[in-house]
Amino acid sequence: MSGGILSGQADPDRTSPGAEINSAENGSSEPSLVSRLRSKAMSNTFESLKIRDFRVLWFGFMGSWTGMQFQQVARGFLAYRLTGSAFAIGIVTLATGLPRIILSPIGGYLADRFKKRDVIVWTSLPMAALSLATGVLYVDHLLTITWLVILGFLQGICFGFLMPARQAYAPQVVGTGHLLPNAVALNNAGMNMTRMAGPALAGLLIATPHFGLSGTFFVIAAFWLWVTWSAYRVHNQGVPSGPRRRMSESIKEGFRYVRRMPGLLVLMSLGFVPLALGMPYLSLMPAVADGPLHGGSTLLGVLLSIGGVGSLVGTLLVASFARYPKKATLQLILGISFGLSLVGFSFFVQSNELALAIPFLFLTGMTGDAYQALNSSLIMMSTEPGQYGRVMGVYMIAQSIRPISVMPVSAVADDIGTPVTLLAAGAIVALFVAGVAALYPAYRQIGRPATPMMDEPDI
Repeated sequence: MSGGILSGQADPDRTSPGAEINSAENGSSEPSLVSRLRSKAMSNTFESLKIRDFRVLWFGFMGSWTGMQFQQVARGFLAYRLTGSAFAIGIVTLATGLPRIILSPIGGYLADRFKKRDVIVWTSLPMAALSLATGVLYVDHLLTITWLVILGFLQGICFGFLMPARQAYAPQVVGTGHLLPNAVALNNAGMNMTRMAGPALAGLLIATPHFGLSGTFFVIAAFWLWVTWSAYRVHNQGVPSGPRRRMSESIKEGFRYVRRMPGLLVLMSLGFVPLALGMPYLSLMPAVADGPLHGGSTLLGVLLSIGGVGSLVGTLLVASFARYPKKATLQLILGISFGLSLVGFSFFVQSNELALAIPFLFLTGMTGDAYQALNSSLIMMSTEPGQYGRVMGVYMIAQSIRPISVMPVSAVADDIGTPVTLLAAGAIVALFVAGVAALYPAYRQIGRPATPMMDEPDI
């Protein structure tokens, strides 16, 4: 019971509707029912941030997400400036992305073998050093496209080691109860916020006199130092809970664990196919803006902003629904809605109906990112604590496929047109998600922890 009931006072949560009306009529300062509901919804949405360790970690990760956005813009711009070739941008991007795919399982092993806080600290420091080195080489006029590829490849190695530990850290910090999907969704919301503002800020810094590219890389290095310091301040060190084994044996065990857990295999596939076929719509947006809609770079910025706002709204909605028990059903609705929204957007783009296409683009961003955030949560909720890192290492392979899948999807778009390609991709995604849910009999059980829930930490 509440303290108010014990002391003989009225419980404010039990105020009758009539009392609310009288209070409003009398000009009372007592909060209305609507304001209390709004306050509770906001409290539920950001509930994980009440936990001190997660709050410190989240604000630290904001530095890494911002740094990643800055780096994507700065490295692409620098690659083009050094060579005058768009192909060079692709080479630099590939040099950073390939190590993530190859080394993510090793990163998963490190996350399960060592303290996750230490893994984050000792991979963030090299990221800062490599960004600093890029800026210094540029200032000294020694930076070539070869050096840019090498430095990007080394950063990709660090990313491959870092990402599984970062993903696997959340369950140990917030527990595996309702706070876990809330925490994962807030992480995705943070990434979406930096995705909306980061590229524009990076462009402004690059264009600033006496600051430019070198100063931008120095800022990126400072972001990674912020990540390092923030991780070091987290009290929960993410101590490994499983037995220690040799690296090769441990990595094989991680793949075997995923293979013998049907629920995890389903969730991996539910994450892979929509990501590989649906999410490339973002990369094809320039072809949409400058092609059927004839809007150029201005329209491109508008479309990306609308999709980004939708993504942010979607991840915040997932955070607010963290206590919803039927998470598999929610995932099913989001996955099918993502595919159908992409179909709707593509149809109206093909019809050159921009006003009708925009709402569907917002829904595509909202449902797509909400779906991915919830899928990551369900994977961790279905995994035993001692396997978090290795399972995330396997999942990171699927998550890293998007830059590669863009190439064949783009080739198809060149042959049959971008709107038709995106329409077909959306239809396949919707049918795939619905088909997996219909054919896998234990789908409704997904979301229940594989082991008893880890205790939620004190705030």
